[in-house]
Amino acid sequence: MKPFFIFGLAVISTSLLAQVKPPEPGQLAPGVSTPTAPKTEGKPIGAIQRRLLTPPLKEPTAVINPNSLLKVNVTYQTYNMQIPWQKESAGGRRGLGVVLPGNRVLVTAQMVADATYIELELPEGSQKLAAKVQAVDYEANLALLAPNSGTKEKEFFASLKGVQVDGSARIGDSLSVWQSGRIGDLIVTPLRISKVMTQGYVVDNAAFLVYEATGIIRSESNSFTLPVMKGGKLAALLLRYDSKNQVATLLPAPIIQHFLQDVADGKYDGFPSLGIEFQVTQDEQFREYLGLKLGAPGVYISKVMKGGSADQAGMKPGDIMMAINGSKIDSRGDYQDDQFGAVSASHLIRGKGFVGEQVEILVMRDGQETLLKGRLTRKQPDDYLVPPYLFDKGPKYVLSGGVLFQELTSSYLNSFGREQRGALLRLQRIATNPEELEKDGRKKVVFIGAILPTASTQGYERMSGQIVLEVNGQKITDIADVAAALKAPKDGLHVLKLKEFPYLLHLDALRVERDNLQLLNGAFRVSELSRLD
Repeated sequence: MKPFFIFGLAVISTSLLAQVKPPEPGQLAPGVSTPTAPKTEGKPIGAIQRRLLTPPLKEPTAVINPNSLLKVNVTYQTYNMQIPWQKESAGGRRGLGVVLPGNRVLVTAQMVADATYIELELPEGSQKLAAKVQAVDYEANLALLAPNSGTKEKEFFASLKGVQVDGSARIGDSLSVWQSGRIGDLIVTPLRISKVMTQGYVVDNAAFLVYEATGIIRSESNSFTLPVMKGGKLAALLLRYDSKNQVATLLPAPIIQHFLQDVADGKYDGFPSLGIEFQVTQDEQFREYLGLKLGAPGVYISKVMKGGSADQAGMKPGDIMMAINGSKIDSRGDYQDDQFGAVSASHLIRGKGFVGEQVEILVMRDGQETLLKGRLTRKQPDDYLVPPYLFDKGPKYVLSGGVLFQELTSSYLNSFGREQRGALLRLQRIATNPEELEKDGRKKVVFIGAILPTASTQGYERMSGQIVLEVNGQKITDIADVAAALKAPKDGLHVLKLKEFPYLLHLDALRVERDNLQLLNGAFRVSELSRLD
């Protein structure tokens, strides 16, 4: 089997998407790598370890202004994906915010996920100010905060100075990580960019530009949003840090600049995606099969997402994608960037393009070169049959007679961890390949999330995980259809049509109503029988 890649794609294979759980307080930065600094039995890092960084790292001379940082305190509470009428225990996060011109504060999106209260605090802790989210993008892991009220804004920001964003960094450049100590003192540690590539930030299959940098980073009292500076300007944000290999992954300024430019007009559109899967064409036999000449550019398009930018431009599976907006794409799917060298062509769409802009894609189809033209688009999470992530709102559901109807999301699947068997495995396969249900006109996948023990559900205890096709003769395309159909029982019965055996379930409508009354504020602490938005 030939290797394939997902390119410029917000989401295709939803099985690979993860609902990101922010790290617990005390972690340096979120990610898969160990987020703590090297330990030396309680002693300072020695000279031998420092000499590993050769030549010595030194950030360019800059005006270091500690008043460009402030503390951000967040209270959050997430929803329970498996018991959707309940929330998890409340928690708190503390991190740093980067002050931008106009009294705005930049943080990572993970910092404010499911936030119930946000507070800005001066580094020395003398003043605090309530804040709100002005814009957030969980795929790009960026959020912009603004003061919640203007009454104390001027006084609070009087001692703070907004920093500019500098997107000029290249491989080999020296940068510095800024942290704030317990009493507001500025702690600066050096890094050097060693590699530029694309990868996911917090949501898989949403690849963006990243810097990979080397250096030793101390773990202070901050958990999120460590700024990385160049010449006194913001060059990146720290995404994660592998202390074992002393490698930091950075969210770079070009992505931050794209985010801020999009926010500036007051309407945030988000980062566009092309919406394709492709295979590299480096294998000689594969190239011969495709009819590609020696040295000819291009990658093989194996899948085109319905409604995506590529689909709207007329791209088809089997096309050879050769160039985007005039930039040639090699057999690995890379193009030559003037600043970074060889970079995945996905950056031409996500990093350089904006929603609504025209895109030109050169493809080879049936041996002929064809120039496709279209507009860049972005599908929102709710536009997918199986939403890839769910933040800041609860999962949709209907509970009737002990039968819990839910809409399938990647967040629900990920709440069970990696060990997924039986019904969960079937749901995972549907999430990975939803085309059959999409063609059938469904907007969402509605399934039975649980069966609560009631008089109505006796004998149906093992029906959880089943896909619901119809209720009382009405086709189910989303959870709202379930709520509407349950208002019209047939001959005193609710009839549920399922995708698999036993195919039909029958519930006594009168008994369901009695069970609903008992469920409300009963043993299962059900506060509401439905959430439809």
